[in-house]
Amino acid sequence: MALHKKITRSINLFKMKILLFILTFSTTMTTLVCGQGISPPTLISGWERIYIKNTGYFDLPPTMEIQKGKYKEIADENRKIIGFDASQITAQQKGLNEISKVGFEKYARVMVETIFGSAGDFEKSNFNISLFTPSEISELDAFQKQNVLQNFNGTRIKLIEWFPTKIERINGMSCIHICYKRQFQNEPIVLVHIYYFQNYDRMHSLTLSYRISEGEYWKNDFATILKSFRLTNINR
Repeated sequence: MALHKKITRSINLFKMKILLFILTFSTTMTTLVCGQGISPPTLISGWERIYIKNTGYFDLPPTMEIQKGKYKEIADENRKIIGFDASQITAQQKGLNEISKVGFEKYARVMVETIFGSAGDFEKSNFNISLFTPSEISELDAFQKQNVLQNFNGTRIKLIEWFPTKIERINGMSCIHICYKRQFQNEPIVLVHIYYFQNYDRMHSLTLSYRISEGEYWKNDFATILKSFRLTNINR
């Protein structure tokens, strides 16, 4: 099967599991991943390294926290209502777990989700990105955009701007990178980056999002989070 056809098929398997950002509280989810043959980055003072069993790790700044407690219960219940699996890890702005006023002043999420298939359902983590032609990337881009629009159907979220899909290398891993701006009702516009990492019998998605109006606050930290992302359980 041609590489781009397999990847398109792989993402199609993922399609019904990545309804993004459609909760009333504008929550997103995480289950995170990590990188092959790349040395761990130096942990910045005040940051925390988050390890995910049988997957990898990423670094979290002191301005964020792993979702838990009462807020997680509310978010998980909403996910169950709309069909999400609630067993995911989410990093969010600090203070949200206590449902404090300060916790709602900003918005940011780091999300990773992993889905499992059979051997060969997905490409290897280091697939050759140069094999993609411009027309194949254009086809993949159209698929991704349609997928996001379909996920927004029936919700109060609208797509504000779509950026061209990229196939690139992140921390030694090949990935498909999509980016767009979305808006929940009349709330502030959110910038969303999603990275799809193939891993032979599974696929991981890493989602990074924050309000555009708060970009100066989050941008540098999110760049560091992405650079820290490592996949340690590489399947052949």
